[in-house]
Amino acid sequence: MTKVANKLFSVSNASIRAGGIFISFEGTDPDIISVSIDSRNVERGDLFVALSGEVTDGHNYISMAVSAGASAVMISQKYYSENFADYKIDCCFIVVEDTLLGLQKLASSWVDGFGKLIKIAVTGSNGKSTTKEMIGSILSEQGSTITNKGNLNSETGLPLSVLKIEEKHKYGVFEMGINHPGEMKALVSVFSPNYALVTNIGTAHIGLMGSQKAIASEKSDIFSLFDKGDRGFVFEDDSWADYMESRCPGLTTRYGLKSTEGISGIKNLGLRGWEILYKDFEIGLKLVGQHNLTNALASISIAAVLGVSPDKIKRGLEKIEPLSGRSQVLEGEYTVIEDSYNANAESMIEIFNFISDLDWKGRIILVLGSMKELGPESVEFHKLVGSKAAELNPDLIFFFGSEMEDAFHSALKKNFTGEVMYMLDYIELERKVENCLKEGDLILLKGSRSMELNRLADKILKLKDVLDV
Repeated sequence: MTKVANKLFSVSNASIRAGGIFISFEGTDPDIISVSIDSRNVERGDLFVALSGEVTDGHNYISMAVSAGASAVMISQKYYSENFADYKIDCCFIVVEDTLLGLQKLASSWVDGFGKLIKIAVTGSNGKSTTKEMIGSILSEQGSTITNKGNLNSETGLPLSVLKIEEKHKYGVFEMGINHPGEMKALVSVFSPNYALVTNIGTAHIGLMGSQKAIASEKSDIFSLFDKGDRGFVFEDDSWADYMESRCPGLTTRYGLKSTEGISGIKNLGLRGWEILYKDFEIGLKLVGQHNLTNALASISIAAVLGVSPDKIKRGLEKIEPLSGRSQVLEGEYTVIEDSYNANAESMIEIFNFISDLDWKGRIILVLGSMKELGPESVEFHKLVGSKAAELNPDLIFFFGSEMEDAFHSALKKNFTGEVMYMLDYIELERKVENCLKEGDLILLKGSRSMELNRLADKILKLKDVLDV
């Protein structure tokens, strides 16, 4: 399949792929260079897909996309009939019943054109992005590799990501994130993997999914289109490992300290990460915490099955830097562990365990933001986090957000001897943290992304800059 440089397809061809109707008032059939779902980012030659969301409807921004130079607009049949059936516009249309489904069909047909691409998918409650980056870095030592950028891993983000695949790519490594039932099957319909890895089954989005079993079932759907020769990877100590393997039509491999072949030694380097002894090679992993060690073992396991040599595995893993907001260590007058990208009970406890193993001479300060989307069990999970935070015995704990009130009271019941505060106002939190800091402090920032504790990391970094002047 030969593709013209800087061209995905013509509008008429895209219409066929999406299962839509091609309409051109001027009789033109221009090329589509790229696909966008945000009218603010549309450039000349783009296909603008008008998605209907909970907050806004992309159909309201069609004129903006056309003014920006869109080659075509993917539009719903209903909206077209009500607004454009008797009105001509200087733009081509792809008219579909459902624009999200049309986008997914379009992306799926694009992936199908790359029959030799080795397709790898990663999902899990925690660690998807980091593991995806590790696998991608390793495989890049072996051949041209594409991964999804940032968090473009949803039912809208994944289609946009796979449309970046080119003939030069040998490997495609894409993470798949879900937060509601049925989403995984939609994702694998876009990108049906030959290899799929599940990092863990936790409580992320349990409020939307209903139960941990529902999460395990949904995540296991990543294997749903497997052939017998395809292979799934699950963590050896995950309580849902047997269940996930039972739902995999293909082969399965477990990974971890006991299962990943070739691991002869592990050394915890604290804030400097890990040293992994693998088949006579010493691998220096810059990422901290047991969870990142497990992510590395997962990456080693899948790379080994794909025939990557130990020296290339070493080079790939040693290139990995911490992702922003994911156990990122920022050192200076104060040392900050910036882990504010997401949070649930499991990831909170993991980072507490990491800190407890550190031989830290200065003070330890925890800034803990609310954990979101936990549903009816939110109160119990927050109480658990409050108890575990107190057991760590830090010098100060700041609980931030309405849900963290339960964690605050739970910490007090543990007869915590340090200072503990609960607050709802971010400005007050920032002021309190800023005023309490001393040189040599270790500060953990951990909470759900919507709590935006990354703002506090930026503030602390600026304080460090001031002190360094």
